[in-house]
Amino acid sequence: MPAQPSPYSIRVLTEDDSAAMMDLDDNAFGNTLEADVVQSELALHEPGRGIGVFDGALLVGLATAFSFQIGVPGAVVPAAGVSWVGVLPTHRRRGILRQLMTHQLHEIHDRGREAIAVLYASEPVIYGRFGYGLATSSWSMTVPRGPHALRPDAPRDSSVRLRLVPAEDWKLVAEVYDTVARNRAGVVTRDERWHQRAASDWTSMRNGRSALRCVVAEDDNSVRGYARYSTKQNWNNGVAAGVVDVREIVALDARARAELYRYLFDLDLMSSVTVWNVPVDDPVLHWVTNPRSAAPLRHDSMYVRILDVSRALSDRRYAVPVDVVLGVTDTLCPWNDGAWRLVGGPDGATCTRTDDEVDLALSVRELGAAHLGGTSLAELAETGWVSVGPGARSDVLERVSAAFLTNPRPWSAFIF
Repeated sequence: MPAQPSPYSIRVLTEDDSAAMMDLDDNAFGNTLEADVVQSELALHEPGRGIGVFDGALLVGLATAFSFQIGVPGAVVPAAGVSWVGVLPTHRRRGILRQLMTHQLHEIHDRGREAIAVLYASEPVIYGRFGYGLATSSWSMTVPRGPHALRPDAPRDSSVRLRLVPAEDWKLVAEVYDTVARNRAGVVTRDERWHQRAASDWTSMRNGRSALRCVVAEDDNSVRGYARYSTKQNWNNGVAAGVVDVREIVALDARARAELYRYLFDLDLMSSVTVWNVPVDDPVLHWVTNPRSAAPLRHDSMYVRILDVSRALSDRRYAVPVDVVLGVTDTLCPWNDGAWRLVGGPDGATCTRTDDEVDLALSVRELGAAHLGGTSLAELAETGWVSVGPGARSDVLERVSAAFLTNPRPWSAFIF
């Protein structure tokens, strides 16, 4: 029986739709943003990249994308940063989200700029059915404040000086972030607009915290790291019990990173320090004197969707030589469906269609999960979502899994 046509129309959003976009976003996410926040967020939107689903004249569904560059193993490539996805509560369970996401995937592919899309998920259960795979994870933790929060043998560097600088002076620390973005998969590069956003300090969003502050770790030659943070004063029966909230900590080397943590973990009048986005291979859990007291929690972070299998797999590098036929299933983007021969290594790769027998079979979701090098195909095989072909070599899964992994592990530096 043929599918019934949708009763809803879809079109590209314009500046005239801004008020309706904000109303939908407030209702879908249960918030009300102040005017200064609204204007700064809308200023990031790119003409032609926002799409809306309409019930008559009423905007009932919304999605947009940002034209990012992102690190993948061995390269920096274009990526569509999918954001502002929402449906009015009155129109849920009507297929509007599927209409939005399918339209957007096809539009991004047809546009031709990006071979992958990335997003943060407000609810992890949603996006797997649209082919997005969990590609990066992170730790959050709350470290009890004290002069001995770090082990005495944690790295020290007498050449590093710490200096408080204006938090809004993003240019002072931009090169640190940009260097990390060039050398770590998963990190989205920032242009001036996104550097400014990272240093933004909207009064309405402080929730009782102080103004945003920034401390830099530098030596005689350059800035080697920085941390943006705020504090919230609190007293418990006359005893100082303030909280440090770390928005972002980025460093070029372990010693600068350790000096920044040492500073944050010993601020006067504070009792605890919350760090919400720590890379999974960050050494801080080895450095803290009592890792258990930090109560670390692992979180899902960035999801990746492969839009063009050939381009995406050819763009990245591989840890060891690989020659494998991947059988990819993709119901939403049929041009990806089929068998692909991937031949690559540390110096480059090619990925082309083939009629050869499949070595590894997987969906585009699992391929996206493995794409940044942080999710093991061997682990995914344990779930039953990756399978070895009947004629494949016995060690094919081990070899291909090793090829896809990268070091350092991928990290998503901020939510967009």
